[in-house]
Amino acid sequence: MQVVLLHGFGENAGIWDSLIPLLPDNFEYITPDYSRITFCQTIDEYAEWLHSEIEERKITRFILIGHSMGGYISMAYAAKFKGYLAGLGLFHSTTYADSEEKKSKRDKTVTFLEKFGTATFIEGFLPNIYSLDFQRKNSVYIQKQLVENKQIPAQALITATIAMKMRVDTRKVLASLDFPVLMIIGKKDEFVSYSDSLEQLTIIKHPHVLIQDHVAHGGMMESPKAVSAVITSFLIESEK
Repeated sequence: MQVVLLHGFGENAGIWDSLIPLLPDNFEYITPDYSRITFCQTIDEYAEWLHSEIEERKITRFILIGHSMGGYISMAYAAKFKGYLAGLGLFHSTTYADSEEKKSKRDKTVTFLEKFGTATFIEGFLPNIYSLDFQRKNSVYIQKQLVENKQIPAQALITATIAMKMRVDTRKVLASLDFPVLMIIGKKDEFVSYSDSLEQLTIIKHPHVLIQDHVAHGGMMESPKAVSAVITSFLIESEK
């Protein structure tokens, strides 16, 4: 069975490169990259784009795991194309819409990107994906990631920011899913509310959950062994 791993905002598909070798080799892993897309104006349109990628590969049933913004797209995909899914994973993501405070921050991000561009934005944004301890111990990796992600067009980041700001609450979709649902949660995550994540766990019918005290927003790098273990059990259950 195919597993689609969808990266988050300010990243590209390379975020999955070191995790995939730790996952079961009897699955096919597909990592679509939307980091340079500027033609999708809403999260629903990103989901439509993803579906076109799925149809192009003639896939009829698969497991979808989305990191951060990739999780928003995954939930929009589930709302539109649930019949294609055998399982869905929210990796440091949420079904909540943006609060008014968060929407204001999105507006500031757009203004910043328009004024200063991608490189300056990514320099301040990307390290915050990780805990301070991870940043101290993995500066070489983070510098490499900075070089790569600074290549993302500013307009693509602006488009994605606006789409995230305007997305709708998808808790009802989450509650309706009859297949396994994975949630990976980091207590040090500065982008996803821990309390909101816990609330969402109560509405999942078939949950697979990993909560980690020392992890922020980049669990695939911060805690690869624990993450790969829970994803493996989730994939096996979803395949049944």
